[in-house]
Amino acid sequence: MLTFADFTGINNLQPEHRLTGKDLIKAENVDIGLTGEITRRGGFALADEACHKNLHQAQGFTLATCGSVLTAIWPDGARHVIHPALGSDRVWYCDLPDGRTTYSNGLLHGVTDGRTGVERSVPVPESLGLPDTAFGQLHPGDYRYYLSYVRITDRLEGPAISSAPVAVAQGGLRLGGLPVLFGYSINVYLSGKDGEGAYLAGSTTGSSFEYGGDNASLVLPCRTLGAEPFPVGTITAFWRGRVLVAQGNVLWASRPSVTHLSDWRDFKQLAGKITAIQPVDDGVYVGTDQDLIFLSGTTWDQLAHQPTKRGPVVLGSGVAVRGDRLKFGDGVGTGMGMVCIAGGEIVAGFNGGQTSSLTANRYRTAFQEVCATWREIEGGIPQYVAVPQ
Repeated sequence: MLTFADFTGINNLQPEHRLTGKDLIKAENVDIGLTGEITRRGGFALADEACHKNLHQAQGFTLATCGSVLTAIWPDGARHVIHPALGSDRVWYCDLPDGRTTYSNGLLHGVTDGRTGVERSVPVPESLGLPDTAFGQLHPGDYRYYLSYVRITDRLEGPAISSAPVAVAQGGLRLGGLPVLFGYSINVYLSGKDGEGAYLAGSTTGSSFEYGGDNASLVLPCRTLGAEPFPVGTITAFWRGRVLVAQGNVLWASRPSVTHLSDWRDFKQLAGKITAIQPVDDGVYVGTDQDLIFLSGTTWDQLAHQPTKRGPVVLGSGVAVRGDRLKFGDGVGTGMGMVCIAGGEIVAGFNGGQTSSLTANRYRTAFQEVCATWREIEGGIPQYVAVPQ
């Protein structure tokens, strides 16, 4: 039995003959206290014979995959199937302020309140149907019409598609052959005379619609015109009313406060494949397989690209941490911070794009992908846990 009176940490960079009695090359199943003391880590009891993967602690419930089924597990033991066939690949999560959680495996994505799961976005209608004449009170002229889907369960509206100008000679417009989709109604919008704007004419769940009202009744504008369904990606984070998601080396953002839609221009392309997204108070840290980047700013359009030169970031290693729980110089940080594995070292990021290596000259890892978390145990002892995948 070896007893440590004091422990300075793992050191896997120096040769063994240069290590002191306070160093270790490897430490497994132990916890390190705030004063350097080492205690054996407690064991675990098997709670379920089924193998659960992709665990995520959401707001009030836990998400996990068992086989290919994404399941929500509540503290009282209740279970709800969120997606019956999500698959066995890694799932990326993001908690939203309204208590829901998004999930994505890069091919399938959705959002859940812990009881039901729905598609992450709302689809675009596949066709415009067929216009025909009708009697009504519209001024004679050319009009465009627009269609969008509205999900019945939560009233979220998807992107609208536009027709070519249609001549209205008898004051009305009839549409047939509309693209009916189960679980969705169709909003129909009309432009003003000569094709300006898009204003709600009505809604239908059937394959036909007719409008014969006057121009003055067209007042409610279409707010999803020009939008795109939220892109399917992997790593996801919430930042200042927007949801951010990684698609290869492209960082996409949702519309502000409309997290199921995006605009085609709201993306930023980086030099390497994105491996982490961690917002702080005045920007967003984006890890790539080439470097840790700080996007500085508080609005999407004004984010400025600042390389940190910390090196490649390990996929899945980014976690959010309070700045005052991280060493920064001779003190601690403030505000919101983050931790990731960059250049093989555990690196802390702070507001303003300032970074600090927590393991410089002592510890380096060769992990390629991890599942990481931050926790505090027994009296507030902070731990960064990164499990190789």
